[in-house]
Amino acid sequence: MGCGKLALCAALLLAAGRAHAQDASAPVPNSIKLVRVIVALPVGAAWLDLKTNNNEGGLLGMFICASKGVTRTWNGGRENQEISSYAVPFKSELEGAGYQVVTPGEDNLFDGEGGAADLQAAAVITDMKIDGCISSGSLFASRGDIRGDGAMRVEWQIYSPIQKQVVARVSTGAAAKVEKSVPGGFERLISESFAANVRQLASDPQFRAALSAPRALVKGAVLPSQQGKIVLTGSLKAPKRQISDEVGSVVTVLTGDSTGSAFLVSAEGYMLTNAHVVGDEKNVRLRWSDGIETVAEVVRVAKTRDVALIKTGSRDREPLALKRGIVNPGQRVFAIGSPLGKAYQGTVSAGIVSATRVMEGLRYIQSDVAITHGSSGGALLDENGSVIGITVSTVEVGGPVGINFFIPIGDAMDFLNLEQQ
Repeated sequence: MGCGKLALCAALLLAAGRAHAQDASAPVPNSIKLVRVIVALPVGAAWLDLKTNNNEGGLLGMFICASKGVTRTWNGGRENQEISSYAVPFKSELEGAGYQVVTPGEDNLFDGEGGAADLQAAAVITDMKIDGCISSGSLFASRGDIRGDGAMRVEWQIYSPIQKQVVARVSTGAAAKVEKSVPGGFERLISESFAANVRQLASDPQFRAALSAPRALVKGAVLPSQQGKIVLTGSLKAPKRQISDEVGSVVTVLTGDSTGSAFLVSAEGYMLTNAHVVGDEKNVRLRWSDGIETVAEVVRVAKTRDVALIKTGSRDREPLALKRGIVNPGQRVFAIGSPLGKAYQGTVSAGIVSATRVMEGLRYIQSDVAITHGSSGGALLDENGSVIGITVSTVEVGGPVGINFFIPIGDAMDFLNLEQQ
């Protein structure tokens, strides 16, 4: 960036500006706290241009910025920001919109992280431009005062510590203007540009849905037990693919007289399936889409959540992308599995998300996508080919009725303590 941290640049240029928080009105059930802000601009992006006005030209010179001032371009990388300067506009804007915001140190003066919140927010600033005018001193502005324009684009992630997953992803882009030269104008442009993005965040439907979700949905929830972490490589950076291309990464699981399905989630050969598919077996046979059979070791089982992790050779197949977070009723989905066994391996069926449910303390995705015996452990994918769930059960009352249930992929990963890389 040239002068290092944004906070350091601000200190070199001007004193910090301050925003004032508003009182909350009619808070929603869930509270939220800003926990991280990262600047990640494209390499070479010109993010700062501060020119100086020229008073030598008389009265007109005070209002025209033409003299060369300070310019900065981004050298690349991701830079963590000091959270306190962003927490003020975050709190002010969201409380003004009726949300309950927790700030560091607010609830416990002995805890540097502050009070706990129901949800946490992280912001990645992916684009920023500050165009300002530095006063050289006049009747109306002191030397070093700044006015100008600021703009930002922010990628937001809203995370639930209880569910241990990102429940909303929102993109915003907004601008701000400081009309008159003021002390601390540089930081004020950054703060007000960020605040404008927070206002957009507050009105986003995904954000409002996440903040409005009743706490009762997580009371009494069955939580994962503590166990060692297993890292999955490849699924985080898996490219967008056609649904037809995903079939080769879904296998039939053969255990005695029973069959089920499983799908590849890492370059090392880790696969996800149901606990009831592998049962008490230590090893199971797998049948790939080309008819080749291999043996897989049962690595980890979470019977409470009915999920299991198995491992075999990947056979140079690509792992499926895994997508945690909110699913919406009405969105189109696809199931891949082996209904009725290996004779129908690689069957793809399409449908929509019908609802999300919490049953006996566990979360499920409900869909009308067609499944039956043998589909268990297969993948439920969105339109981009990312796995959002694992096939687990169906309701049959004298025949199929299109009420089928899938384990959210985030829950499967949490109960098995899996992490993408």
